[in-house]
Amino acid sequence: MSGDIWHELWERISATLAGHERHWTSRKTVVRSMILAGILTVPAGALMGQAYEGGSPAAAVDPFIGTGRGPGGSINLFPGASTPFGMVQLSPDTESRGYGYHYDQPDIQGFSLTHMSGPGCPNEGDVFVAASTGPVQTQTSDFESTFSRSQESATPGYYRVLLSRWGIKAELTSTDRAGLARFTFPEGAPANVLVPISHTLNYTVAAQVRVENDHEMTGYVEDRVFCGRQASYKVYFAMTFSQPFANFGTWQGDEAGESARISAQGRLAAQTQYGQWVGVYASWPAATEERSVTVRVGISYVDLAGAENNLKAEAAEEDFDQVKRAAWAAWNKALGVIRVSGGTAQQRHVFYTALYHSMLMPSIFSDSDGRYLGFDGQIHHVDAGHLIYCNYSGWDIYRSELPLLALIEPGRMEDMAESVVLMYQQGGWIDRWPQINQYTNVMAGSPLTVMLCMSWLDGLHGFDIKAAWDGMLKDATEAPPANEPYKGEDGIEWINKIHYIPNDKIPYGSVSQIQEDCIAYASLCRLARQLGKVDDAKMLYERALDYRNVFDPNDGFFHPRNADGTWMNRFDPASEDRRQGFIEGSGWHYQWLAPSDLAWLVHAVGADRFNHRLLDFFNYEQPGWFGQWYNPYNETDLEAPFEFNFSGMPWESQRAVRRVLNENYTTAPDGIPGNDDCGEMSSWAVLSMMGIYTVDPASLAYELVGPVFSKVIIQLKAPYPRKTFTIETSGDPESQPYIQSVKLNGQDHNQNWITFSDMTAGGNLQFAAGAEPNRSWGAAPNDAPPSLSTTPEGGS
Repeated sequence: MSGDIWHELWERISATLAGHERHWTSRKTVVRSMILAGILTVPAGALMGQAYEGGSPAAAVDPFIGTGRGPGGSINLFPGASTPFGMVQLSPDTESRGYGYHYDQPDIQGFSLTHMSGPGCPNEGDVFVAASTGPVQTQTSDFESTFSRSQESATPGYYRVLLSRWGIKAELTSTDRAGLARFTFPEGAPANVLVPISHTLNYTVAAQVRVENDHEMTGYVEDRVFCGRQASYKVYFAMTFSQPFANFGTWQGDEAGESARISAQGRLAAQTQYGQWVGVYASWPAATEERSVTVRVGISYVDLAGAENNLKAEAAEEDFDQVKRAAWAAWNKALGVIRVSGGTAQQRHVFYTALYHSMLMPSIFSDSDGRYLGFDGQIHHVDAGHLIYCNYSGWDIYRSELPLLALIEPGRMEDMAESVVLMYQQGGWIDRWPQINQYTNVMAGSPLTVMLCMSWLDGLHGFDIKAAWDGMLKDATEAPPANEPYKGEDGIEWINKIHYIPNDKIPYGSVSQIQEDCIAYASLCRLARQLGKVDDAKMLYERALDYRNVFDPNDGFFHPRNADGTWMNRFDPASEDRRQGFIEGSGWHYQWLAPSDLAWLVHAVGADRFNHRLLDFFNYEQPGWFGQWYNPYNETDLEAPFEFNFSGMPWESQRAVRRVLNENYTTAPDGIPGNDDCGEMSSWAVLSMMGIYTVDPASLAYELVGPVFSKVIIQLKAPYPRKTFTIETSGDPESQPYIQSVKLNGQDHNQNWITFSDMTAGGNLQFAAGAEPNRSWGAAPNDAPPSLSTTPEGGS
């Protein structure tokens, strides 16, 4: 930090410290301490170069990373306030009917309490609040405001911006189930807080807001789930104000029309159909000095009583700054589960911001009293000490976010697993992308089967495995009943009959769907063996090999195949046309998706051809969304950089992973590749930067690459038996990305992988790093991670 910035910050707090400076070793110590305590905030980027190295991990987080736009599409992360896995994400919205916030958009429309973190469709944005001065105006264009980046800042659990049009300072913070917005209005102009309750980021089915008295409003919003699905959910809210209203009223109108009709002293505004535009306002007369109004909002997906109770339990008495400091402390504790040293300041910013983004979702769904709304639409109650979670971006997060959370948040993972089991018990099926308490059937495969199997095999047994097994096996072998909201595995009747999905019958991603399904079958096979289900394990082992039926040995690619066994004509492996058999990718991207059985794939393609193709796959001049090269912007080939560990060239995995990290993960607003998809892309970076990754979570094998830090300490929690697992790297990891040798707990370790239990048992993993590859370490056939083909009948 430059001397000028230190001086400026010192001047801002000198009055507070008057007479006490002699008790501090330096001005910098004072400023740093206040920043770390959350008392003092600075503009984003001002502390670049001061990233965590032995101090507060939250100070290394920049919530603006990932809020821009990149070549992989809109990044659509939110910079606002949330707690780890919180129900509330109180954040600015720079658009309507979209993702919420984009760094390049010039206006803030207002602030809403619910946001998902980087999914690929417009979503949520429910319970919207805005502020203005002067006469009350009710259309978005009338109350939105320009803002300056120099007057905007964010830290974990806190966001601040100056709404330039009105001269209003807006500040946001949150608890798990409540959000607080503090608006500081300028002197000399009437002050307004607006609640345009019809404003969401998706499709507002209905809404209602009622003025209860001179300082409280209540209501609900009914919004649709994302990605064009028709199912809807309700968010109830209770909203209190720190100052009694001088005036209030309602409005009713057309969202696309002129200003709505205002009813002064009106108490109830209700939207009954899509397209209506309703809301309420509270106003205060012009004052001779600044006026501060704090708005507290509790939400619930159960009922209004739940919202009121959540507000009372978490934020009714505490002032704004107390809640802000508590949110900061919660993030410091959560992020402190991993401590890193070494690396560059930018790498530490990237790492802790990625870890932060990995801990935003899935979201707490149960109220503070334990009630929650089940997939059967009924109110249920979770046992004390446990939580229900919602919003599982399954197709994305099974790859790296859920393995990361199993390692660092085992208690939460057990509750998340039980939440998925309850989805099955209450709703009838396990979805692949459930939102709130609704089935969306988005994407492919059975990713939450992988999650449940991985969790149990990891030693996390705090969920109902019998019910889980019943639900997973049903999904893997049966078609769901007709006229139900869930879909099950596409083409299951064809899988049962001909052991693949025919492209002429199921044209949507026929090849990639069976590839994804087989990952779940392999995971179930491993679980069956541990549970002693011998017959089921044999059946699932054979089923897990069904992906081979869409592999063409003539050219070594996975191909679309018709029901009569013929291959689709004019197949182009570089095409991303879904009729070519792949979802959000090409034959090149899916060439590598056999993570449970890579030994077979390497052999079937031919080791030399496999390595030649994989080398060519990473031989692009610069990253982009290309059909024939590695795509860092989507999940379809996230495992590919690590597959040299299976083909005898692990040094190429070390090179490829480091290149992807350096080129695609930065501290810029577009510093996360593509959609973060609820923490998936971020968690890929977290694991990779520590030097570990699993291409097949239920295999319990973690491939090794060169860490970017000289030391990583992972704090282990119950039920794991030890307290820490330490990863150390000699030399300079920045300039020496290649592994020369490895020791595990002091013993030479030539395998290019370790097990999950190697980490959770505690101990030490030591890397010797070098600037040039060591082509002998980890390169022998027996050094490769396990595959179905190398573990009879799928044993782990």
